[in-house]
Amino acid sequence: MPNKKSNSPTKFVYNILIVVLAIVIVGFIYSFAQKNFSNGVTLQNHQLTANQKTQLAIDLYEENPILDITVEVLNGCGEKGIATKIADFLRTEHIDVVRSENADNFDYEKTMLIQRSYDFSNLKTVASALDFDVNNEDQVITQPSSTADVDLTLIIGKDYRSIKPIKVYLANLQ
Repeated sequence: MPNKKSNSPTKFVYNILIVVLAIVIVGFIYSFAQKNFSNGVTLQNHQLTANQKTQLAIDLYEENPILDITVEVLNGCGEKGIATKIADFLRTEHIDVVRSENADNFDYEKTMLIQRSYDFSNLKTVASALDFDVNNEDQVITQPSSTADVDLTLIIGKDYRSIKPIKVYLANLQ
């Protein structure tokens, strides 16, 4: 009689495979049962008013248009996430922030707004949102460039907490 022990490792592998497949099938059945037979959470049906139903996206945009001003916000103070928070603040002012990232270094003591385009009305709008004086050369710098892909650059310095609109916005986040 031939020895049947040679098939023993193969049978063991097949038995393990059968057990694993059985566990997977039981898992699928359990998941299906939970999805189809659970009571779930009851959601309230909020009814919209007639005015809310007819308000389209274009209507919302016309009420609160995003200004045609492109701004980059650069973190020059080194505080993690501050460029994103201030970019969000500018977006609440309907200013288009196209990027927020780190500046070339984290040694900026003062927050600066740098004019990159030749449209100075954009500078006045963003300076107003930040409560900056456009004539203050410590806060506002004019460096128009025909190769710049943004209208303005805002470099966040270590003094950003002293800028009133930013201070108020950040206080409301907490």
